[in-house]
Amino acid sequence: MKLSRIVILYGCLALFVCGLLSAEASGSITDAVGRSVTVPDTVERAYGTAPPMSMLIHAIAPKTLIALTNPVNSAFYTPGSKLICPHYAALPVVGGWHGGSKGANMEALLALKPQVIIAWNNEFVMEPVLKTFEKFKISVVFVNENHVVDEPAALRLVGKAIGQEKIGETFAKDAEVRLSAVKKSIDAIPAEKRPTVYYAQGGDGLLTQFDGSYHFDPFLFVGAKSLFPGEQYSMMGMERVTLEEVIKKNPDVIVADDPIFVMGVEDDKRWAGIKAVKNKRVYLVPCDPVSFLDHPPTFMRVLGVQWLASVLYPQEYKVDMVKETISFYKLYLHIPLNEKQARSILNP
Repeated sequence: MKLSRIVILYGCLALFVCGLLSAEASGSITDAVGRSVTVPDTVERAYGTAPPMSMLIHAIAPKTLIALTNPVNSAFYTPGSKLICPHYAALPVVGGWHGGSKGANMEALLALKPQVIIAWNNEFVMEPVLKTFEKFKISVVFVNENHVVDEPAALRLVGKAIGQEKIGETFAKDAEVRLSAVKKSIDAIPAEKRPTVYYAQGGDGLLTQFDGSYHFDPFLFVGAKSLFPGEQYSMMGMERVTLEEVIKKNPDVIVADDPIFVMGVEDDKRWAGIKAVKNKRVYLVPCDPVSFLDHPPTFMRVLGVQWLASVLYPQEYKVDMVKETISFYKLYLHIPLNEKQARSILNP
């Protein structure tokens, strides 16, 4: 009788232990806004609330990402790009919190059973994201990615949040090496040798970003002088200016995000007197599969500031951008490139 009770007792204990082992172990991390967040030790299903967050998850653990916020044929990505990982492109689209999007299709998202939500710590969307997921008791980890210097910490944090801390650290160290090399070169350049830069957006080139906008941050990182001081008033920025204002400010360099503008500006008599146009220093931002600099900010800015430094300071910042681009795409985008493809990306 005693023996049978012991057997039963050990049987119950074994079942209890097995239950504990099969349950999802969890731990606590501190997110970018100082919140203590409980996340599973093993994450198989994660969702990012905006394209930059989706890209962070996919870079570190591609199979963990369960959905996109917008399709790969949307304006965020380069139309017809062949440089998007097939797995990424095939993911379902559920919407998100960014730009003109005001939220995800929660029925579709919840059906995918996300374990962790990686959310953009952005003043324009943070509150609605938190309110939405608190209802469903799903862990939300806020990540800073407004500024270039945020990228290493963002990669580390996402690695921790999705149970890939070592891989996240590998990415973070790579970003730190690239950014510190740019910073070292820029710091050695005297202020008088740093050019004034006009950031031209849109087909007519008369939308821009004020220097207080996180969209302009890569230019500040490389020591460029802003022509238009001011704060950011909306998530997209893109403030309207006049050609007369640009002519008066007479920038040394124009960096543009629209190929239509770049192709037409040299033959446009209205722009002909501007220093940047006369000296043929008008550059189109590389953007395949997404912009190196902006709209919205992603880890592509790590490579983007390398490119920007190379065009602004060709004598002072000498780096093999083809080599840098090939290694970057292989690590961050899981896309192998040859030299011809890299050159095409850098010179769109």
